[in-house]
Amino acid sequence: MKNVKMLMLIAVFIIAACGTVQAKESKIVHDPEFVRMEKEFGGQWSADDKLVREKLAALEKKFGKKPNIINILADDVGYTELGCYGGGKLRGAPTPNLDKMARQGMRFLNFYSEVECSPSRGAIMTGRHPIRNGLYNITLPGEVGAGIHADEVTTAEILSRVGYYTGFFGKWHMGGEEEHYPTNQGFDEAEWSEGNPPWWINNKNAKATDDIGGFTQRALVYSPGPENFPYDTGGVMRAKKGEEPEMAYEYSMEKYTTYDSDVADLVTDFIKRRAKTDQPFYVNFWGKANHFWGAHPDFRDTPAQTNTSSQMVEHDYNVGRVIKTLKDLGIAENTLVIWSSDNGPMYTVHPHGGYSLLPGAKGETKEGGIHVPCVAWWPGMIEPDQDPLDIIQITDWFTTIASFAGAMDEIPTDRVIDGIDQSGLLLLGEGKGRRDYVFHYNRDKLEAIRKDQVKLNLKPTNPGFHFFEAYNLYHDPAERFPNEIQNGAWAGPGLTKMVQEHMLQIQKYPHRKLHSYYRDFDRSFDPERSPVYEPQKQVDW
Repeated sequence: MKNVKMLMLIAVFIIAACGTVQAKESKIVHDPEFVRMEKEFGGQWSADDKLVREKLAALEKKFGKKPNIINILADDVGYTELGCYGGGKLRGAPTPNLDKMARQGMRFLNFYSEVECSPSRGAIMTGRHPIRNGLYNITLPGEVGAGIHADEVTTAEILSRVGYYTGFFGKWHMGGEEEHYPTNQGFDEAEWSEGNPPWWINNKNAKATDDIGGFTQRALVYSPGPENFPYDTGGVMRAKKGEEPEMAYEYSMEKYTTYDSDVADLVTDFIKRRAKTDQPFYVNFWGKANHFWGAHPDFRDTPAQTNTSSQMVEHDYNVGRVIKTLKDLGIAENTLVIWSSDNGPMYTVHPHGGYSLLPGAKGETKEGGIHVPCVAWWPGMIEPDQDPLDIIQITDWFTTIASFAGAMDEIPTDRVIDGIDQSGLLLLGEGKGRRDYVFHYNRDKLEAIRKDQVKLNLKPTNPGFHFFEAYNLYHDPAERFPNEIQNGAWAGPGLTKMVQEHMLQIQKYPHRKLHSYYRDFDRSFDPERSPVYEPQKQVDW
């Protein structure tokens, strides 16, 4: 009998222990550095959470449903492009709508993206650094196996589970195979292009004489090309969840010049349709601006006379259209709008690309490549005219959006989530952020870490001289003066400890590995014979 009682006690203990483990496992897994911060500031965060929930409950009571959420993602817009960031008219491309949005909302001074298009998009959608979700390279035409993995859990999926209707319009750039399609990644409806320039400029009917903004393709694409690209790049696709996708139209430079406005048309139509329902909506407006090919004919009169200035003015106009639609429908107070760039500028065809006064470019972890503009607008919820110094990283939108939507319980707990809930920062103001660090990856390499104002560059400019480069970004936002002693002697050991714990966690939660390759050509690669050229003018001697 004693043995039976002992076995029962052991069983109870095991069940209790399992329950404890399960409870621990049900908590979102964050980076060790966040866990350390949570131990220090958890009490204050709990109090802040209570205030946030009260604000959201009052809003839901007023409107009868949870808030709508709009995510606008621009392309290659540098930190100093918008007027409210020191650009605008100074760059020959005024941005009155985005500037007004910033004045009426929150302009983030320390917002960080990932280094490139696909990685940033995957980071928003999964709340995970690209090295974790496997999408750390940009996808290109003809590539198979590269894209957002079916096992990743997206913003659209978790919001759908709590009653949201979801839509996606614009540049997807997270894989072109069926499993990658937006409607197979949680969206109820979508119309999308797989990427920006490579798919459009290399379309099967491309010509060197195509107009790409008041000048021809040949001005940016030298011979050979753009004719006879070996892959059929396809076209813009549309679908609804559970239905077979169809091609809306083939890629062409004529359509590309107006693509941002065409996407804005789809977004405003979506908003008008969904505003009449009892269901909250989540929609992504991921347009074309600010890439270098193409300029809408209605916006070619900018003082700068560049494609990027035309696209910036057009995109600003389209953002204004979205805001006006919300106000006209009387749903602005119940709609959060987040605008940001996906990475820094690309100087390949300068001046027909973005720009930043911060050194570095797209594809780099220097400040110019990842420190980008970001604005949040939510009348009555976000106090106007704020410019917090709090650090926010692009993965944070995943968790923050989930928090506003009441979907935190839907976030997976079997993997690391890098995104931090920043709802307190948005609704309570400066100083309420929950991140003072960022790990900056470039594809599969950790290249830099920021902690408060100190940044450690693990890819030194002069490896023969510098063991590492440490910057104080208050003193040196352009990263011109690396100083191991003044900046690194105090911060070095702490930053090293952060990296150590970050790397140890990977052993428990390994990175996802994607294996991609290029499929067979659709047409012969370089089908022309060796040229035989006879000059028209010759001299006979």
